[in-house]
Amino acid sequence: MTDEQLDTEEQIFEAASRVFQRKGYAGARMQEIADEADINKSMLHYYYRSKDKLFTQVYQREMARFFPVIFGVMDSDDPLGQKIEQLVDAYYSFLNDNPKMAQFIITEMNQNPQRLRDFIKGQGIHPPQIFFKQINKAKQEGRIADVAPEQLMVSIVGLTLFPFIGRTMIKAIFDFDEQQFIQFLQDRKTFLVDFILNAINYKPS
Repeated sequence: MTDEQLDTEEQIFEAASRVFQRKGYAGARMQEIADEADINKSMLHYYYRSKDKLFTQVYQREMARFFPVIFGVMDSDDPLGQKIEQLVDAYYSFLNDNPKMAQFIITEMNQNPQRLRDFIKGQGIHPPQIFFKQINKAKQEGRIADVAPEQLMVSIVGLTLFPFIGRTMIKAIFDFDEQQFIQFLQDRKTFLVDFILNAINYKPS
């Protein structure tokens, strides 16, 4: 494949990602993706013969960007308290750079759970054992409350993701403009780390 073809393929990928994040699989149209990529529909079909094929590749690439960041933090050797702070920061950094990604992932997981199962199986993704072992060890040493690792992990994810998923609702309820909402997110990142550590009665080793 020539450099020009690679550039065009990347142009299509980026355009398709934006359209799929805005519209989801069901709402996206190949013509809209071609317009977003500033190419004609015939060229789009030359590279990707079907919307399903294009979506599958975009979905896999976006998910592959999302999961390694999070699991890389959880499987590091950093102390538990530091790791929780890094985990919240990693989520916020990724979602700030990709503001529509949270809704895209949640929507597509709900509409096609098998696609997610296939992705997880294909990537060899497993529960973060180092993170779970740290939690269990901290419980045994009396440094955190008696919390199940799965419950803590899901709570961190849920508390972090919700403002991005509920962006429109939060702005409406608190009458935030865009700048006020951005400031709310920045303040919440610090609040959330303290909230989680206090909730589990975390004590450094």
